Amino acid sequence: MKHSHLILFLMSAVSAPAAVFYSPVSVTSANSTVYTTYVLSNLYQGAGTGFDAAEPHNVLGAGGAAYNWVTIAPDPVVDYYNVYPAPVLIIDLGQNRALSEISIWGYSSGNTNGVKDFTLRFATEAEGTAGFAASIGYQPTFEALFDPALRDSNPFSQTVNARYVEMTITDNWAGFQGATPGGDRVGMGEVAFAAVPEPAAAGLAGMAGLLLPGRRRARRNC
Repeated sequence: MKHSHLILFLMSAVSAPAAVFYSPVSVTSANSTVYTTYVLSNLYQGAGTGFDAAEPHNVLGAGGAAYNWVTIAPDPVVDYYNVYPAPVLIIDLGQNRALSEISIWGYSSGNTNGVKDFTLRFATEAEGTAGFAASIGYQPTFEALFDPALRDSNPFSQTVNARYVEMTITDNWAGFQGATPGGDRVGMGEVAFAAVPEPAAAGLAGMAGLLLPGRRRARRNC
């Protein structure tokens, strides 16, 4: 196989296919109350229903009660965090998974109720939901995107093997979007975790990367 053909083959082999996602099997919260039918099960409708299975994995649907989760609001209406504790979501992936990022989709661009800041903790299947941070000390913090249409991929600085993920939502977008109203609730559209790429695919990508500079050098020497 000629050098150029080999490079084309390797590039086609590693050209960005759609990501494979681990969607939760359940999401629960003991310290927050949902608003009417904006239920927690809306957060894991998965690829093809909650978000597009094809790149760039934008959100599907028109939001609202069929696609989003959101909390109740205080009465009288004030900033959610002035009255209620930070919502804690317990995400169950069904079995231990190798995790290297978390993808979320926002709530609404018409108000500031969407998730802004959140922190994660992890537990293995053996540890259960009482064992967050028992053996996995990694506890990353992220700021989410405001735009609810886009996949917001937040990469980890290390791979984590866990079944359970605790997501503590420490702030919404109240006060950060100019005159946009809201902030009396906390909401989100979807959550999923992109699978760690197979070693074979990573190896092909590395080989293509090594060959391409060599090809450029060869052209300069001609």
